[in-house]
Amino acid sequence: MEKYVVSARKYRPIKFDDVVGQSHVTTTLENAIKNNKIAQSILFCGPRGVGKTTCARILANEINGFNIENPLEGSNNLNIYELDAASNNSVDDIRNLIDQVRYAPQSGKYKVYIIDEVHMLSNAAFNAFLKTLEEPPSYAIFILATTEKNKVIPTILSRCQIYDFNRIEIIDIKNKLKDILSQEKIEFEDEALHIIAQKADGAMRDALSTLDLIRTFSKDSKISLEIVTKNLNILDSEYFFNVSSLLYESKFAEIILIHNEILHKGFESFSLLNGLSNHFRNLLLSKNEKLVEIMEVSDSEKSKYIDQSSKIETEFIENALEVLNKFEINYKQSSDNKIHTEIALIKICSLSKKKTLKYKKEEIDTPEKNEEKVKEIIEKPNSENDIINKDTPNLKNLLKTKVEKVKGENELKNKEIELNEKVSFSKEEFNILIESFIDSLKEKKSEVAVLKKQKVIEGTSITFHFDNELEGSIFDSILNRLNEKLKNRFVEKIILNKEINQTEKEKTIYTNKEKFEYLVKKNENLNQLKRKLGLDYEF
Repeated sequence: MEKYVVSARKYRPIKFDDVVGQSHVTTTLENAIKNNKIAQSILFCGPRGVGKTTCARILANEINGFNIENPLEGSNNLNIYELDAASNNSVDDIRNLIDQVRYAPQSGKYKVYIIDEVHMLSNAAFNAFLKTLEEPPSYAIFILATTEKNKVIPTILSRCQIYDFNRIEIIDIKNKLKDILSQEKIEFEDEALHIIAQKADGAMRDALSTLDLIRTFSKDSKISLEIVTKNLNILDSEYFFNVSSLLYESKFAEIILIHNEILHKGFESFSLLNGLSNHFRNLLLSKNEKLVEIMEVSDSEKSKYIDQSSKIETEFIENALEVLNKFEINYKQSSDNKIHTEIALIKICSLSKKKTLKYKKEEIDTPEKNEEKVKEIIEKPNSENDIINKDTPNLKNLLKTKVEKVKGENELKNKEIELNEKVSFSKEEFNILIESFIDSLKEKKSEVAVLKKQKVIEGTSITFHFDNELEGSIFDSILNRLNEKLKNRFVEKIILNKEINQTEKEKTIYTNKEKFEYLVKKNENLNQLKRKLGLDYEF
């Protein structure tokens, strides 16, 4: 019986051309070998499973001229040493390594020392290694590898040529998996490989380990989407397409049933919230052709997203993302995660309910026409053209209230100001405009208070008087909007100024000297008395 070998070892690259997703590193190393410019101290850093140790072994074999055809074959151990710094991190381990460096290689050109997880060395070990790393023998090359570059001391970093490895792109991982499965003559679904690549989080080794797991689980050795989602405990994307459509249509009952079904399958409610966040993000990206390319989904799913995004309004997607983000943050603090998730779904459902009146698409040119329009709506509340949403509560009462407001003096003034006709500047017209502007600010009490401060009007120049710098800064924040209002309303150019009448606080008296100086200001004779009697502040 042939011994089983995991894919991560079986398909480990033996040439730089086989390395996936690190062309910037492999090209530099190939050129260095070709031009005989190999640094004697090299540091490979980057996430797990991206090819650091693999590149170190390939480099060691290439510079020594060793031809390795099978990744499972051992290299010439007399020339290539591998040390795990996680378990050999003491000063004595480094001293033993330094003792070995003294001897030249018996065959080949270089002795290569590959030290994995170098950040695990102790400070004493790092310091013992410094001199050898800076000035090694001509035949010695050190290749250090680490996943945490920030833990390597600066004196080590300064002595090394540093290569940063990147997370491998999903498309590169997927293409590598396709090549392996083609060699193995195993059938697969493209979407299934995409999920495996996505789950690997940029690590080729993780992707190959997951592939081995799926192959073992599958009875007919076929890699299908159903098997992958079931084995990796991932929710099928169809759930999110269905739920997002139901949310937009406010079909709350169906959504609750789907949520319950997801819980019965062993998933947590958070999987639904997090999945919906990613789904709505992709829907938002699908609105823009340029952003579709950065979506980390398969080509078939991209077309689904584009189709669904065309049916859902952008405003709904943005508001849904805001709700989901808020509930994801507070998820762990909730005592009942199921109810917490259902509340989030209810809130999203409520976003799509349109409880606003829809009038005919006609321009209302004057206040008289506006009043006629309001009266017409009151007389015909069930008009098909005037009211589209029949679920709006107490519509007649709302409209009556609106008519009463129209008849009020403040409303009439506001409507006059909103007209495009400009008028000559006067104090009365300016006060009317300010009142209208204050009404538009609604609950912004600080801005309203600033506008109600004392004003001095001299011709077309208006000066606001404030008590402190804070009031002045609030005024500056609304200055542009106020200038725009004045420009649209008055024929003349209105100039707005501000003056801050900040009174200086009297200095608080603490020391005896300060007390004496204060009293001297009241009576200058105290100075003469002090000199004649030889008095001091302290006694």
